[in-house]
Amino acid sequence: MLLRTHLAFAFLMIILFVKHVNNQWVFILMVLVATVLPDLDTGFSSWGRHWIFRPLQFFVKHRGIFHSLTTATLLSILLAVFWPVGSLGFFIGYSVHIFLDSFTREGVQPFWPLKHKTYGFISTGGRIEDSFFVFLIIFDVALIIITFVF
Repeated sequence: MLLRTHLAFAFLMIILFVKHVNNQWVFILMVLVATVLPDLDTGFSSWGRHWIFRPLQFFVKHRGIFHSLTTATLLSILLAVFWPVGSLGFFIGYSVHIFLDSFTREGVQPFWPLKHKTYGFISTGGRIEDSFFVFLIIFDVALIIITFVF
C-alpha cells in the first residue's frame, strides 16, 4: 500500500488508543515512525529512496524480513527493554503496516522465517486502495469529532 494509506490507518489506531496511554505524544510519534519503517527496504518508497537507506536495501529484499510480525515483535521487545514508553506505539504502528500489506497482491510473510505468504486482492496504488484511503480519511475525521468534541 502507499504511504498515505498506511498513515491514514495509523491515525485511526492513534485515535482509538491515544486516550489509553500515559505518554500520548511519544505514543503518537512511535506509531507514525513505525508505520513507515517496513518500507525502508525498497527504493520506491517515499523514505526508502533516500541514499542513507540504500545499504539496507542491498542486504534485504522488499516484503521479506522487514515485512513480518516476527520483526515487529523482536524490535518492540528490544525497544521495551531500553525505552518501554515507546514500545506499544512502535508495535502498533509496525503491525498495522504489515496487516495492511497482507491485503495486497504482493502479500507478506507475516511469520518470517516461515515461507507462508498471505496475499490479498488490492493492487498498490489502484482504485480499491484509493477508495479505501478516502474511506479512512472520512472515518478518521468522524471519529476525531465523536471522540474529542462530544
